[in-house]
Amino acid sequence: MRYLMIALVSVLFLVETADASYRRDMASDQPGNPWRWTDDDGGYWWRWKGAAEALDEVNAARAARGLRPFVKDDGLTQAAVAAATFRATGLIAGHTANDFGFLPAGASAPAAGCAAWEPSLGWGSCCTYEAYTYAGAAWVLGSDGRRYMHLFVR
Repeated sequence: MRYLMIALVSVLFLVETADASYRRDMASDQPGNPWRWTDDDGGYWWRWKGAAEALDEVNAARAARGLRPFVKDDGLTQAAVAAATFRATGLIAGHTANDFGFLPAGASAPAAGCAAWEPSLGWGSCCTYEAYTYAGAAWVLGSDGRRYMHLFVR
């Protein structure tokens, strides 16, 4: 039993060490990803660029694949902000019970994408690489350190 406990503690230590080094080594080389890791004060993510809109990140990811940029839609952006805020507050990693309930009156979207990722991974959500024209995107940093991203498209 003692050897099992020692093995378990060793594995947990190695996993934590590997996870920390992964975060430090993953300092966003992805286009449009403004996040960097620092070991100061126990380690945390920080933005190294000025405040960019989430749609700028989405369009940088699209450009890296040779896709045309989405055109910003204010109604879809409002919905993305509301959905991302709701998800970050509740630490909801996936879709809500009704993502489209966040759409303001007069706005419509046939699809929505979301993700809850560590900042080093850059933008990530379904619909990022689809052939829609208009979009609204937002992200909110959750208390768990993940970016809660949401994208509405039409």
